[in-house]
Amino acid sequence: MNTRLSLEELIKLAVEGFGMLQGSGQIEPPELELSSMVVLNDSVLVALIVPSDSIGIKIEACTVMSFMSGFFEDDFALPPNIRSLGVRAFTSDGDELMYVLSSRETARYCGQGRAIEWLGNSLFQDNTPEHRVARAKMVISRIETGLRTAVAKRLEQSHGSDWWAAAVPKPIKDEVAQTSKKALGGTASGVQLIEYTYLRHLKDIVLQNWRRFDADFADASRFERAMELNGIRRDESHNRPISVVQMTALEGLYSYLAGAVAGVDPNAVPGYLVENWRGRLGAIVRETSHAMPDISDKDRQDPGLVREKFDGYAAALSDGLGRVKSVVVPPGKEALHSELLDHWTALYDALDDMRVAADSGDTERLSAAAGRHERELGHLRSFAATYLLSELGH
Repeated sequence: MNTRLSLEELIKLAVEGFGMLQGSGQIEPPELELSSMVVLNDSVLVALIVPSDSIGIKIEACTVMSFMSGFFEDDFALPPNIRSLGVRAFTSDGDELMYVLSSRETARYCGQGRAIEWLGNSLFQDNTPEHRVARAKMVISRIETGLRTAVAKRLEQSHGSDWWAAAVPKPIKDEVAQTSKKALGGTASGVQLIEYTYLRHLKDIVLQNWRRFDADFADASRFERAMELNGIRRDESHNRPISVVQMTALEGLYSYLAGAVAGVDPNAVPGYLVENWRGRLGAIVRETSHAMPDISDKDRQDPGLVREKFDGYAAALSDGLGRVKSVVVPPGKEALHSELLDHWTALYDALDDMRVAADSGDTERLSAAAGRHERELGHLRSFAATYLLSELGH
């Protein structure tokens, strides 16, 4: 049947089918709304949904994935260029809550009772209110912990083991003494006392000893602005909603502060950030590598088939480039990530030039572009072998 139906017709039929199954009680909850499906980058079919609530959003996304995976088979099979399925969830007001992307194979897990495997093998961008509050708590805690480590290390380097008494302003020492008295008693080291400081204390300590920290934080005004976290801190500590604007600002501050702290103590960069970065890049590299066309001598006798394979490859490279750009880069990995983007962009540009030359019949340009593609592919593979794959645990 798919030979007589366009992709647009298949999508329309799928959306109608979802509604019919929901109306008959075969798909729940009834409040879950599948509004439409769209194709992104010529390679990803994405369902746009309004979930019944933000708490069970991943369960409902898996329900939609299960339906999509089961529907687009056999007579309703999708064209071969659609290699991934996605779900984007929005509030009724149009604010994005979550985006999940799965390979066609991974999406099948939802219909096989393998939701845990689906979760582990899919890429998520979570923006639910609950996630933002939890993320804000974690980020602020990491900032506080990292700054304590940085302050203790830098001041001990300049003042020795008695750095607390020598470098910490008296009002802070007095306040911390009161706060820690029951737990630490009358005598305690700076390493112990620093654990009872708050962000406002740490900010004042750094600014009062700026010449010890200027190489780490570069600009005193920027550091002072970055430490204005009290508003977000009050909201997250009382579990109030954290806005998208607040979260974006917090992530920017975190990147700046964590990067500076990493210069003092590399171990202060949270391992989970690096692992998330590695894992997401690993998935992108693996999935994109599978799209590399294998063109036999027999295939070359069919220009239409060759073009179809190259179009699929180009779509995969374009999609992968967009995904790499969307990954949150942990402090200390910016240069490596940027180099990957440069290599990936150069490879895509060379392939795109090949397609343009083929369409125009410019054999000389096609030959030059093909040579550039091979060189860029070699550069990317060399980079991956030397740096990236070791980072990704391959």
